Amino acid sequence: MTDPRLSIIVPVFNTGEHLRTRAFPSLIALPNFEQIQVLLIDDGSTYPDTADAVAELAAAHSNVTAFFHEHGGSGSASRPRNTGFDLADTEYLGFLDPDDEFTGRGPWPLVEALDAHPAAQLAIGNQQRLYTDRTEAVDNTAHYTHHALGNGLYAAGGEVLTRSRFRPANLSSYLLRTDWFRQTGIRQVVGSAGQDSLFFRQIFTAAKVFVPVPEEIYLYHAETSGSMVNTVTAEYFAKCLIRERAQAQWLDAAGLTERYVHHGFERAFAWYLPRMRRIPTEQRGEARDVLRQIAELYVDPAQHRWRYPEAMAFFRRPGVPSVEGIKPLAASARRSAKHRSAQAAAAARRIRSSARTRRGLDP
Repeated sequence: MTDPRLSIIVPVFNTGEHLRTRAFPSLIALPNFEQIQVLLIDDGSTYPDTADAVAELAAAHSNVTAFFHEHGGSGSASRPRNTGFDLADTEYLGFLDPDDEFTGRGPWPLVEALDAHPAAQLAIGNQQRLYTDRTEAVDNTAHYTHHALGNGLYAAGGEVLTRSRFRPANLSSYLLRTDWFRQTGIRQVVGSAGQDSLFFRQIFTAAKVFVPVPEEIYLYHAETSGSMVNTVTAEYFAKCLIRERAQAQWLDAAGLTERYVHHGFERAFAWYLPRMRRIPTEQRGEARDVLRQIAELYVDPAQHRWRYPEAMAFFRRPGVPSVEGIKPLAASARRSAKHRSAQAAAAARRIRSSARTRRGLDP
């Protein structure tokens, strides 16, 4: 067995079934699996089956390490990832959640890109998002390739992040140079939701150079039942507030607050609003209060010139929406129309089948 060159951190909390059936099989299938240090960090799972899965997988593979936090959990994946940062002992660092999976050669094209470009602090690839009714290809690299430096390299930093409208790349779609990352001192915000977004913004701003890799690295299961982002409650919004407070402090320290307000804030805030409708009715008042607190971290909601229709409705501030603000509603309308069309077609097929059966044309 060769010495591992890449560490993949897999945070685990009561997700043993997904770990066994999604994430880990995709890791073993990678051609370079033996060159990967897999760090299974259990955040204090309360399901014995999950702890058993972590222990068994580590015992079966010499390049897999298990770490167990105390029983009970910390409330998010941040603590186990931070633990993984400390345990990683390889040249490069990457991530995979237990309910997602690598595809093809997984992150190894990113390893090769960093090998070929020593000046780059990180490499970014593409991904797929899997929904129950569709699969979407996500071209992460297109958001950040604004300033070419030659030889396949591109500038990173706050200016480029601003031009990308502060879009975060998904955690499993990029790799970091471990030594450089440790020098940044960046950690994930413990107990928060959506910490991946802030983490990428901090990482990309700290970097000077990155290399894009136009390959699909992994498959994100967007509708996994029970995942934090799909279990929307007032508590989830409260965890988002923890991260937003940390982000507001970081933006201020980095001198990016004004840019974020103009280029990223409202798009990010509007992301919350459709999810409000999924919260249990009795919790919506609490969630609305949290959203107001989030907005107040960046703007005065009563004075801000809102550009997204849903934000206008939430704050009862009518105005002229921007083209960007209308896009989410238009995309939602297209998906609804497609869904209704599919339902109508299915109903028509059932009616035709029933008619043929009654006429004795079908058995």
